[in-house]
Amino acid sequence: MRAWKVVLLLNLALVLGVSWGYLWWGRQARTLQRDLAAARVAAATTGEREYHVTGVVRAGLEDLGLLVVTHGEIPGYMPAMTMGFRTASPKIVESVKVGDAVRFTLRGTPPNLAITAIEKTAP
Repeated sequence: MRAWKVVLLLNLALVLGVSWGYLWWGRQARTLQRDLAAARVAAATTGEREYHVTGVVRAGLEDLGLLVVTHGEIPGYMPAMTMGFRTASPKIVESVKVGDAVRFTLRGTPPNLAITAIEKTAP
């Protein structure tokens, strides 16, 4: 085969390969852009949420405005676990003691939630 034919075939293969790769990349970029727009819409529509949860008080940190609670599952947000929550008022921490079974309200935009109300329940 003559050298010019080899060069022509190599150039043709290179152009076809680059073109196919560019088209594939463009399709992926459009899909990613569409998914990102959907995520932004979902984040904008979620806004402030309110959850009603039961649990047991494990610790109260008045200085930091935190209440550590072992809580049940929060449907649509998180599984059961022990964790600390900010409180909307220092009086919330003062109103309970370690070992109290409680029912409390979490309010805010996830993941920035705070306990806004709490009441003791029967153990």
